Amino acid sequence: MTGSPGVPQGFGALGLVTGTFTFVVLGIAATIAALSCFVKETPNISKDESRRLGVAVVWMSVFCMWIMWACVYMHQMVPLIHPEHMEK
Repeated sequence: MTGSPGVPQGFGALGLVTGTFTFVVLGIAATIAALSCFVKETPNISKDESRRLGVAVVWMSVFCMWIMWACVYMHQMVPLIHPEHMEK
């Protein structure tokens, strides 16, 4: 049933679940990179604040990329096969 054409799959569609999992893995990898490479203390920000800022930026970015991808992916699940053109 997961690949049957014409059957609504909703949020449980295999491609959508796989893509979501991919973005979660990307977020985890980016969080590790941010915490290990980009956290530093400056006169304006402490190390703890820098760490929290880095994690917030990573996960907000991952969410924005995921929601854009998910919208495009779900839009392609119901394509216009035979669009009707109106002549004026």
